[in-house]
Amino acid sequence: MAERKTRNSASNPVWMDGLRMLLGLFLFIKGISFLNNSSDVFYLLSQQESLEHLKKASLFFSVFHIIGGLMIAFGFLTRFALLIQIPILIGAVFIVNTQNGLTLQNVELWVSAAVLALMLFFMVVGPGRYSVDHKLLRQEANEL
Repeated sequence: MAERKTRNSASNPVWMDGLRMLLGLFLFIKGISFLNNSSDVFYLLSQQESLEHLKKASLFFSVFHIIGGLMIAFGFLTRFALLIQIPILIGAVFIVNTQNGLTLQNVELWVSAAVLALMLFFMVVGPGRYSVDHKLLRQEANEL
């Protein structure tokens, strides 16, 4: 009987692990930046009446970016951390950053869109071999 080869995230190329780590570090730094510039974030959100209710939630966005970014960088519960981040980035792309227009000069929009695309990419391909998830799952598989 022919064995069926299944693909898991451990077979991802090493560059994907590096890209996941960079994505996590970027989110971590962005979260720190939001905390350092919280008055700017409050001002941005208060400019639109439809976003006024998000002013209080912006602190949570910072915390989610900091903790989730570290989780993604280390590959710990990676898909869960990505799942928490995705709604924040969808809001950033489609609500906050589109207010400045869909022009090439709106760099923040394109960065947010690229980060969202990377998050969706890693939701599909998984954390990779250099991750806490892989180390834990591989150890459990060896014990079985």
